[in-house]
Amino acid sequence: MKALGPRRREPESWQGWLGAALELIWRRIGLFGIYSVAVVMAMLAAYSVAWAPARILLVLLLVVISLVLFIRLALVADYNREPKYLYIIPGNLDVALAITVGAALFAGYGAFLPGFFEPLAESLQQMLVGLGLYETRLETGAPAPPPASQLFVEVVFMAGGVWGVAAFSAGLGLLAFGQWFLLPMVVLHASPVGMSMVTSLRAYSLNPVPMTGLLGILLVMLALVIVSLGWLAPFMLPVLGALLYTSYRDVFLERDYNHPPGPPVLTDSEA
Repeated sequence: MKALGPRRREPESWQGWLGAALELIWRRIGLFGIYSVAVVMAMLAAYSVAWAPARILLVLLLVVISLVLFIRLALVADYNREPKYLYIIPGNLDVALAITVGAALFAGYGAFLPGFFEPLAESLQQMLVGLGLYETRLETGAPAPPPASQLFVEVVFMAGGVWGVAAFSAGLGLLAFGQWFLLPMVVLHASPVGMSMVTSLRAYSLNPVPMTGLLGILLVMLALVIVSLGWLAPFMLPVLGALLYTSYRDVFLERDYNHPPGPPVLTDSEA
């Protein structure tokens, strides 16, 4: 694929990006599902780290690595290719990119992460109370233990409060700093990070309304995490990864549609 540079898109383009992303996921739902389970297992391992700063940093790194993985899976689905293990699994450049972006997110959110977590945790707790799964007071009238200390509720809070906030924070951070297109640009073209950051800013300035639409998608995802009591949080990453791919493809590659299902499609270099 040859990048053509950023172009201005219609204000409602974000709707097409989301639809195309969901179509690619559905086309390879089994593949996305298998890798989503692998990501969940990796998240569980990262969450078991006792030291909070290291735990948060590892989760953010895993979020970025997961986005890289799902960008590659979206490309495979778009071109009707068989997934190649060595192509899909992130390489050295991807890991270096993940460390850079993850560390930047950690630095930016490290002091403010509780401010993101507490409202979400409170919303989840109110949902649990409304469903009768948790009571704030014991029968004796004493305050009940926090929800996260209970076996069933702990998993819900871990998924909703950690993975959901981490995924939301990653997407919000990329949008806030004008770096939404950074990951797909580096992953798909191995372009230098510095140049990619500048180019991503240009694309952002050309498309302020579609970028606002992406922010709306992130907020809806966060609301779904709360409504689902946290269980939809792991599914945010496949959607975000595919959305990064389809939005980049439209703005930089001048293609706003998926290739139809069928035989493998040749890339520009193969044609």
